[in-house]
Amino acid sequence: MTRFIRWILGLTAAALVTYVIGTALNSQSVIAMHDISVSIGDRLNMTLFDISNMVAYLAIIAIALLIGFLIATLLKRFLPNLARVAYPIAGAAAMAVVLGAMYMVFQTIPISGARSTMGFLSQAIAGGIGGWVFARIAVQPAKSVTPA
Repeated sequence: MTRFIRWILGLTAAALVTYVIGTALNSQSVIAMHDISVSIGDRLNMTLFDISNMVAYLAIIAIALLIGFLIATLLKRFLPNLARVAYPIAGAAAMAVVLGAMYMVFQTIPISGARSTMGFLSQAIAGGIGGWVFARIAVQPAKSVTPA
C-alpha cells in the first residue's frame, strides 16, 4: 500500500475514532453535569443519538487532526526521539487547540461536555487515542536488519 493511501486511511480512522470516543465522553459528561439518575439504556440512547447527529464535529476533528499530523510529520524529521509519541501528542494537541479556538470565536465551547476541565481533558485524550490509531495505520515501522 502506498504511503499516501496509508496516510489517508490513518487520518480517516483517527478522525472516526476520535469522534466516536469524544462524542461518547461528551454525552456522559453532559449527563453527569445534571446530577440526576439516568438508566444505562437512556445513556446509550443519548450517546448513539449524539454520535449520529454531531457530524459537523467530525468534520472539525478531521481538519484539526490533519493539521496536527502534518505538523507532527515535519517535527519528527528534526526530532527523531519524538517519533514514537508524535502522533498521539499531535492528536491531543489538535483537540485542545480546536476547543480553544471555538472558545475564542464563540466565547463558549459549543461541545458542552468539554466546558469543564475533565470534559476538556477527555476530548484531548480522545484526540491522543486517535493519534495512536493514526500511527498504527499510517506509519510504516522501520525495517530491522537481522544478521544472517
